[in-house]
Amino acid sequence: MTPADIAKRHIESTRIIAILRGNVREHALRIGEILVASGITAIEVTTVSPGYAEIIRALAARFSESAAIGVGTVLTQEHLLAAVGAGASFVVSPNTKPCIIRQTRDMGLASFPGAYTPTEIVTAMECGADAVKLFPAAGLGPGFVRALLGPFPDWKFVPTGGIHLENMDGYFDVGAYAIGVGSELVGRNELTTLDEDAFAHKARAFAVKARRTRR
Repeated sequence: MTPADIAKRHIESTRIIAILRGNVREHALRIGEILVASGITAIEVTTVSPGYAEIIRALAARFSESAAIGVGTVLTQEHLLAAVGAGASFVVSPNTKPCIIRQTRDMGLASFPGAYTPTEIVTAMECGADAVKLFPAAGLGPGFVRALLGPFPDWKFVPTGGIHLENMDGYFDVGAYAIGVGSELVGRNELTTLDEDAFAHKARAFAVKARRTRR
């Protein structure tokens, strides 16, 4: 089983990718422990987070059997190689960049490039993407996912951006493969003063609601 296969298995178990963005280093391991214990087994660390490669390395070592650790906001080959060297198993970008998609797949990792238009989506899939991150989802809505699954019924979409506990089921109801959730799940409070009980309650709420809605 390749790293891509393992990553997709973990993502599909809850269908939530928790996105860590910003100054996450201080609480990254504890945040990861709470997420995994709550049932969210896919964690993305963005390249805009200081020390992102070291954070990925620590998370990948801690959760080598229980979660998929990926890298987000991958815009360059340098980002990709640093994350791969640290142990990332999936790669997420905000845009569609064919060379990044192909290199990610050549390395055996799962590729989730970002797209906004049908043309970008087709380009991403033709380059070998495992699924397409629809970004920013807040400007598209669940209806866009439903519309895309008309001409592309077998393709997988990961809406990301502006998704929270109150609207996430709308995306699953229309057939989203997974969702990416950033500050609505791991926000400023978690990155500064981590209230473990409150965060665990929130993470469990996301996980339970995701499991209630199956594609």
